[in-house]
Amino acid sequence: NPFPPCTPHSFTSAGKKLPDCTFQGFNGSPTLRLASLRGRPTVLNFWASWCINCISEMPAFQKVHAALGNRVAFVGINVLGLQGETKGAGRAFAKRTGVHYQLAFDPGGLLYAHFYATTARPVMPITVFVDASGIVKEPHFGPFDATSLRAAIRTDFGIT
Repeated sequence: NPFPPCTPHSFTSAGKKLPDCTFQGFNGSPTLRLASLRGRPTVLNFWASWCINCISEMPAFQKVHAALGNRVAFVGINVLGLQGETKGAGRAFAKRTGVHYQLAFDPGGLLYAHFYATTARPVMPITVFVDASGIVKEPHFGPFDATSLRAAIRTDFGIT
């Protein structure tokens, strides 16, 4: 793969361009190249199977993804290694919640660690909005319901 894996240093700060790096694919899928998401707004959601807030928000993400179709890309990023999170647990959780948007792994939680580094303590879930030109918005810490997620998408992307 000619594109480097994503690392904590791949992401700079809000207002900067999303780098061209890769995540591990989910369920044996090919790697996810972040630059391939450019051209449409993207919602990156960092989650783990043991996270109560992640469990509560996953149906909202699926509902909003289904309603918006291809107008917004959704990528769920399973944070591996954090409190024992494994690929098997992540896959089982995704199957149980019926998520149909793109999923990927963050081995060792390296990217996740970059985003929570600005807070006093680790927070899960974290959602990052990236506009169609690849510019990273401020991360959102904590869960969304469908209404608040749609409102954030409307605010950040102008999509209703």
